[in-house]
Amino acid sequence: ERPESHLNIGLAKMAQGKAAAAQKAYRTALRLDPAFVPAYVNLADLYRALGSDAEGGATLRAGLAVAPDSSDLHHALGLLAIRAKRLDEAVTELGRADELAPENPRYAYVHALVLNETGNAEGALRVLADAHRRHPADVDLLVALITINRDTGNRAGALDYARTLSSLRPGDPEVAALLRELSPAP
Repeated sequence: ERPESHLNIGLAKMAQGKAAAAQKAYRTALRLDPAFVPAYVNLADLYRALGSDAEGGATLRAGLAVAPDSSDLHHALGLLAIRAKRLDEAVTELGRADELAPENPRYAYVHALVLNETGNAEGALRVLADAHRRHPADVDLLVALITINRDTGNRAGALDYARTLSSLRPGDPEVAALLRELSPAP
């Protein structure tokens, strides 16, 4: 009996639309290993699918009680906070996830988008620039850097990032259009 097996059973049951059986499998995984983070994340996602973010939040917090340094749990709790329109909590949780897992560019990207949404474009740009240094070929980070720089009036910065994106996607008509938009008029 391994928690991974029950996680897989839960995933299969969810794919079949059998939420109760999936819930039972995830709970069995947690009984076998109370620190098995994927079971908390998937159980919380099951609750989200069932329209019960309150139970999902309680599940994620229970997971954090046994695995406080889990980037996945902090990220999932941040996404839950976004759905609940609690953006300050989302910034905190997503920031923690990003801090714990700098190797995951998606965590930085989502953290930055929420920072920007709260009016902290400067903070968002710092998070994105730092993540871009670690992940120079990540397209989502580059697009966010271009967009937020452009939207805050830093067209030169946006153009620099657009040129970097162009080098990663040569011949892409959308990137070419972006370069034309951002380039100074002749």
